[in-house]
Amino acid sequence: MMTFLGLMMSFLISISPVVPSALAPESTTFTCDGSLVEATIYNNENGAYSRVKAYEELDAGAFIVIKLVNSKLMLPRTFNVGETSFTDGKWWWNYEDHQHPTFRGLTPLGEIQEFNCEAL
Repeated sequence: MMTFLGLMMSFLISISPVVPSALAPESTTFTCDGSLVEATIYNNENGAYSRVKAYEELDAGAFIVIKLVNSKLMLPRTFNVGETSFTDGKWWWNYEDHQHPTFRGLTPLGEIQEFNCEAL
């Protein structure tokens, strides 16, 4: 009986859908073109400065800190309708797909460089 219950639970877990909006973005690790990248979102409206626990909690002062191999980026939230994104005009991070965020940078020659990212 216990074996049957274990098999049923494994089956139910394997077919249950992942809801992207339920993911807690408090601190998320990705690989972007083979490099380890950590992204942490903070709210800072009225000086609150707190980590965001769910994407729906973003306030007007939200920003993301992206830790790269040799540097850190701090990007303010954009207010594009229907998307969770951050940009400073040179770098852009977008959570359209929470498992594969879009990460782009503007090169000194004005070309857009795109990095393929995947959640770990």
